Parts: sequence; C-alpha cells; structure tokens
Amino acid sequence: MLAAKELTLENWTFVHYKTQQYKAFISMGASPKTQEIQYFVTVTDNENQEIFQSSHSVLEDALSDINKRYGHWSIFDAENPPESDGCSSCSAH
Repeated sequence: MLAAKELTLENWTFVHYKTQQYKAFISMGASPKTQEIQYFVTVTDNENQEIFQSSHSVLEDALSDINKRYGHWSIFDAENPPESDGCSSCSAH
C-alpha cells in the first residue's frame, strides 16, 4: 500500500501533517447546542497544547481546509509509517 500524499475521506482518521514543532489533524466532535457532528481541524505543539482549531459541519470542508493550509508540511501515515528496524530488533524477542 502506498503512503498518503494528502488527507482524504479514506485516511483522515490515521493520517496527519507535521513539522518539527506542530501537528495538524482532523478530529470529530459535536456542537453542544445543536448536538450535530462537527469535524475539527486542529494544530497542536510538541506538548499537545492546542495552537489553532477550526470547526466544520461537513468532513469534505475540513479536508479541503487542512490540505490547503497544511498540505506543504510533511505527512505522517500511521498505516505506512517511516521505515524502522522492525519488530525483529526488539530486545523483548
């Protein structure tokens, strides 16, 4: 499977953008007043402190926003993480 190039309807739950200082991702929540689902584009720092957040009622709008704002950052795909030594190098084995 190929690593992601941007966030999509298929991968937004496990792919995010990142820099050395920040991470940008989409999460899901709800409006307390209307109890409708919302999608949040959120940027956090290395200490997981929120730096920025925008709210969207439609997932496609959140995807468009995050790809436009942060698409030039590095991307991290949890289903295709960067190469590592793998399980065989673990001292637990």
